[in-house]
Amino acid sequence: MNVKIKNGTISGTIYAPSSKSYTQRYVLYSAFSNKPVKIKNVSFSEDEMVSLKIAESCNATINYNRKDIEIKPDFKCPDSIYVGESGTSYRLSIGLLAARKCKTTIKGEQQLAGRPVEPLIKALSDAGTNFKKHKDGFYMVDGRNSASTGVSIDGGTSSQFVSAMLYYYSILGEGNFTVSNMVSANYVNITINCLRNFGITVHNNGNNYSIENGDYAVKEIGIEGDYSSASYFIVLGIFTGNIKIKNLGIDSLQPDRQIIELLNNATECIKIGGNELTVDKANFIKGIIVDASATPDIAPVISVIGIFSTEGVKIYNYQRLKTKESDRWKGIIEMCRAFGATVSVCENFIEIKKGILKDPESIKFTDHRMIMSAIIAGIIAGSHTEFKNAEKINKSYPEFLVDLKRLGLEIYSDLNLSGDTAI
Repeated sequence: MNVKIKNGTISGTIYAPSSKSYTQRYVLYSAFSNKPVKIKNVSFSEDEMVSLKIAESCNATINYNRKDIEIKPDFKCPDSIYVGESGTSYRLSIGLLAARKCKTTIKGEQQLAGRPVEPLIKALSDAGTNFKKHKDGFYMVDGRNSASTGVSIDGGTSSQFVSAMLYYYSILGEGNFTVSNMVSANYVNITINCLRNFGITVHNNGNNYSIENGDYAVKEIGIEGDYSSASYFIVLGIFTGNIKIKNLGIDSLQPDRQIIELLNNATECIKIGGNELTVDKANFIKGIIVDASATPDIAPVISVIGIFSTEGVKIYNYQRLKTKESDRWKGIIEMCRAFGATVSVCENFIEIKKGILKDPESIKFTDHRMIMSAIIAGIIAGSHTEFKNAEKINKSYPEFLVDLKRLGLEIYSDLNLSGDTAI
């Protein structure tokens, strides 16, 4: 689906969708650990649905009630699971299948098969799990010899490798492992918090992690709003004002919560009250520095600010962006230059500054975060751009276009770009 956006007076309130990082962790651990759970405030993004389908493949019964779900697990090893394009579900499932001593074939979309998973495969192989790589790039996991042997793992590519090992040892009931080159440590803290709610205590002594099992009673978990999804509207609000965002945990463990401090230091236009953010139009924008190794998911939308800023945006450790759903390093450069920004690629960082504004005829990405970032750039620029592959947004934020409508924008699909609003 291709869309165009017609600007209007932007004002209103939206509710941040559920954090799929949390949802996937709770769903998968419940299904594999045989610990039932009730989960509230689920947005049913494509990635969340992938985890739910994996749970059903493991013989879990899932009851749906609007935005709430109840998982009643009765674990059985599946012959195969489908991980779609979800890196989180893919990597966590590898650790869980190995711990459950399953012999299972993993299937998914080709785009995901190219993303790195080798450090996790190596660590689990050292612990006794056998793997066979198929022609499609995915693996058959054979966990029949998996053991609680202590191993080491390189976490320099993805924190999800570390989370998968925490799940692995917690299902086995014991064990410890060592991590080197940790990135995005707060995502590991999300996993530790999830395990705590299942009665599992994780001990961390430097780079060494160990597991302690405890008692568990059925939990009812409310999934907090997602900061990476909210970031698009925070950036939009800096240029338009009049945007409120609800359902965000002010004390959240999400790494992308850093966007509040980052942008408030640069603009002083974000107010926090309870679980609500108010974004006013910025009177000034100072230079912004982003560390992509810590917060790779908000780097694309932060780069949008650079398109319209004389002070500019610098993105350090941009190599981390190359191993996400797409090569976001190239995507950011392409997007910013399409709107006329000056982009300088230096040894340690990318710098984006305001140039001569352009109105690109069309922009095409396959990465959900690049598509949403480009749409926000187009709205700020007042462009007439057609944004292709808009259906990819459903991977993380199914109501993104609907929320734009709630703020007063008109959305037209390629089915009728000249007439009625189609979204």
